[in-house]
Amino acid sequence: MRISVLSDGNITDHKVDELPALLANTGHVVWMDALESDAEAIRVMTDVFKFHPLAIEDTNNHHQRPKLTEYDGYVFLIVNAISVTGQPDEAGSRDDSVEAHELDFREVDMFVGRNYVVTVHLQDEPVIDEVRRRVSAMGASMPVSASYLAYVVLDTVVDGYFPIMDMIEEEIGLLEDIVLMKPRQENLTRLFEMRQMLINLWRVVWPQRDILSTLTQPHVMGSIGQDTQYYLRDVADHLLWIADMIAMYRDTLTTVIDLHMSSVSNQLNRVVNRLTVFTLVIGILTVISGFYGMNFETTWPQFGSSLGVPFVLFLMALLTTTLLAVLRRLGWF
Repeated sequence: MRISVLSDGNITDHKVDELPALLANTGHVVWMDALESDAEAIRVMTDVFKFHPLAIEDTNNHHQRPKLTEYDGYVFLIVNAISVTGQPDEAGSRDDSVEAHELDFREVDMFVGRNYVVTVHLQDEPVIDEVRRRVSAMGASMPVSASYLAYVVLDTVVDGYFPIMDMIEEEIGLLEDIVLMKPRQENLTRLFEMRQMLINLWRVVWPQRDILSTLTQPHVMGSIGQDTQYYLRDVADHLLWIADMIAMYRDTLTTVIDLHMSSVSNQLNRVVNRLTVFTLVIGILTVISGFYGMNFETTWPQFGSSLGVPFVLFLMALLTTTLLAVLRRLGWF
């Protein structure tokens, strides 16, 4: 658990026992960051901040849907930060496959009051580290308000989505090229995995857009300050943009999947055509050789003729060449 005070462009750390006095001063912003497994932090949220038990209980539940809940004097938010985990495997090392990536959703809970912000997360959170860096870099230019600090947290979370979208766009482009050149079952499986990934991403992004839209309403911001509504609208616009990108990528994935199926079907047709040509050639040779293998007393050329074998071989070659020329002209191969 870490307790910091933002005042006049400075950020300073304080002890837990100073917290009641710090909260009584409305001239600065108190920021408490804690792990959800910290028993002392739970005690402080219960006894000092006097948060609702249901809100405190939500901080201990993992993988919740993003939401916003209004309480008397503060709001409680659940947002999801996202990172990428690579899964290089046998398929990922081939030229006709792409390296698999998975999304890691990390819940960040936040209480925002008139002059304080409390953030709670499961483990060390890169988003919180980035927020602290951004706040320290702003110095005196940062507005001293809890709502602005909440905006910085939300903006940092949303900024982490854009590299994810770039990665997804690049991977879809690679898969689109691969399925045209050489479709494989592994890539079709990856296409379905990516579609599920986009569905999961949509389930996180869209509710968070609703959260940002709600935060800009006067009846919500009235309890925590309205000085950052334009900043929050900017984050909401970014989430809308990301939601549109997700919808576009889902449509593109559907098109690539259809393209993969068409490519496999065309490949199968080529194989069937080649097998048909091979069967026709073998059929002609079988008919000719079978004819001379029948139990005839005489035939032409005569069995004893020295030109018999060359004639039959020439006939087989001529008919095979003619058949291949006709089939090639018809575009069978």
